[in-house]
Order: sequence, then C-alpha cells, then structure tokens
Amino acid sequence: MKIIILSDFAFINGGNAQVALNTAVDLAQKGYNITLFTAVGPIADFLKNISNLRVICLNQYDILSDPNRVRAIINGLWNFKARREFKILLKNFDIKDTIIHIHSCSKALSSSCIQIANKMGFKTIYHLHDYGIACPNMGFYNYKKDCICKKKAMSIQCLISNCDSRNYFHKVWRYIRQFIQMKIAKMPSEISAFIAVSNFSMNILNPYLKNKKNVYIIENKINGILDDKKIDVSKNKNIIFIGRLSPEKNPVILAKITKMIDVPVIFIGSGQCEREIQDINKKAVITGWLNKTEMREYIEQARVLVLTSSWYETQGMVVAEVGKNGIPSIVPSNNAATDFVIDEYNGLIFKNKDINSLKYMINKILDDNFVKYLGNNVFNYYKQNENNVDYIKKLITIYEIVLKKDNI
Repeated sequence: MKIIILSDFAFINGGNAQVALNTAVDLAQKGYNITLFTAVGPIADFLKNISNLRVICLNQYDILSDPNRVRAIINGLWNFKARREFKILLKNFDIKDTIIHIHSCSKALSSSCIQIANKMGFKTIYHLHDYGIACPNMGFYNYKKDCICKKKAMSIQCLISNCDSRNYFHKVWRYIRQFIQMKIAKMPSEISAFIAVSNFSMNILNPYLKNKKNVYIIENKINGILDDKKIDVSKNKNIIFIGRLSPEKNPVILAKITKMIDVPVIFIGSGQCEREIQDINKKAVITGWLNKTEMREYIEQARVLVLTSSWYETQGMVVAEVGKNGIPSIVPSNNAATDFVIDEYNGLIFKNKDINSLKYMINKILDDNFVKYLGNNVFNYYKQNENNVDYIKKLITIYEIVLKKDNI
C-alpha cells in the first residue's frame, strides 16, 4: 500500500499541520511508502532524511500571505499549478494500492487536487479537522454577530448572510469556492471516506455527509506536554489559556473574570485580542506562541486550563494534552472539548459566553481539595482510557477497508 498525504503546509503552524506531518513521519517509520504533497514551505527539518518519506513542496504562498492578491483569489478558488503537479505525481501510482489522505487543501492547494484524484479514480480520505467540507467560512460561525450560525450551509440564507470576519465580498468569494468544491471537485459526494476527530464534530457534520457508513472517528494522536508527568495542581495558582487570541476564541471573557477575582492568568498564544486583554487585565501575562518545550514551565505551574471558545471547535486537543498531566479544564457547553470532560468529575463545563457561569466555575477550582480531586480524576481518566490500538494502526485499518470496498 502506498499513501499520499495532502497538507497545505510543509511545516507546523497549527493542529491540522501538526497531525498531518507527524502522521507522515510515523507511517514512514512503520515502513509504509509515503508521499507528502504540500504547497507552502519551508519544509520542516524533522521531515528531512526520513526513510520511506518523500516530501514535495510547490513553494507557493498561502492565500492569506500572498502579496499578489489577484493570484491569491484565483489560487484559492482553483490552484492550477497544484492540480498540474499533482496529476504528474499520480501518474506514477496505481489506483488499486494507493490511498490519498487529505488533511488540508483550503489554504493553498485548493480542491483542484481532489478533483484530479477523483477523476483518475483514486481512493480519497478526507480528515475533518474543521467544518470546511460543508461551511463556506469553515466554522459554522457568524463572526459579525459573534455567535454560532444555525443556517443551512450553502443555502440562499447562507449566501446572503454577512458572516465573514472581513467583509461581505470575502463571504461571497468563500461561497463561490465552496460551490466549486461541491460541484467541480465533487466534495464531499465523491470522497471515499471521512475521518472525524470527535463525536461532537461528527454530529454537526452528519447532515452534510450522505454516506454515514464511510465516516470513521479517530481522536487525533495526543501526548501529554510533560510526557507522563503528573502535576499536583493544588499547589499551583496560575490559570492558563492556550490558543489563538481571536474573538471567536473569546479570551477576553477570561481576562475580565481573572481581573474581577484577582487570580493570575497566563495566555499562551497570540492574536488580535492581545491589546484588549492587556487593557482589561494589566496583570495578565501573554507569552506569544510557544513550542512544547517552551511551554513546559507554564504547564508545570498551571492549576487549571480554561477554554473559552464561542464556536464549536472540532476536538479541543489542548484539553486532552494537559489532562494527561493531571491538569483539569473548564470548557464551554457548546464545544467539542466536552467529549473529554465529565462535569464535576474530571473538569467543569460552563454555559457558553456566560461570564457569571464561568466566574462561578473558576471560584470553585480555587478550593485546593476540589481542584486536586479533579486533577487526580483527569489523570486517571486518560490512563484508563488509553486505547490498546494505537493511532497508526487505526489509520491503516481504515485505509485497508477503503481500498477493499472500492476494489470489489
């Protein structure tokens, strides 16, 4: 079996790329023939000199950073170069023993790559890291109104909704891109199978995926930030937030509450809300983006992680990552991270966007005995729920099922 992995980026710039690139390395190290096809460089150092792994990077811009905005608009809709190069690559593979695993194509590669793969008869698996298989703005979120969008994706109501974070012109462009994806690239109709990362996200996307039998759930591979070390959270004071500091992530609500009750808070991440956070709570620490090594000292001093996202998310990996080290989380009720949290047992769930609800939960974890109880439970929860079948074995099983089904 040969495996082609599609990722917009050849380096890690978020959870999607992290999973895609690490999966490519893990599969190659298991002895599988892997080709990683990407658009945006540079190629990460850890991808180099790996046996069985070939990395192809087109050295293009992603849509957002391309200084030529006309080119960005065109490539975002249909990347002709990516399609041409991908077609050349696919001519060297046999449809009978090749799987194409799509992690991302919306930031640079475009659905043009999927169209040529479908046209040539290859089996494709789409990893549902976000909601872009259905929703034009990829999150079922109205950025203008700062709320979850309940409109049917790609309906007339969807088209006339000014929900994009930029402007209505950009929303129309996204709508056109989605139309091309659906009608020309045949996504999702001709995708062989899908991998969802949580039950929560699968339930949101179910109405848009015609064949539910071809949807598999595999939680993204998760490692504790401090390996297997357990933290005694009752000895720590810091509340931590990890993620993009943007309106849909709603970090401002945490800045307000920690100011009110005068507890230390550390924001690990960066984004447009940085100044507002500091204006609200001058004691708040904002570290910027950190790698896992740099993050360790902050994790060791954490009492609880607070996730404040106003939108759905698809998994909330960070909740599990710190949970493996015995750090409980407080998460919003409308969030995929609730899949990881048993309320009042290994974490807490607050009412989404409700400042009083979140304030109440934070006050609860100030009790040393209670937060220690949560910390012990969340550590044991991940110990007891470690799956005997590892992530790569699950992937290979799905690849084999898809190849077998389509070849009958």
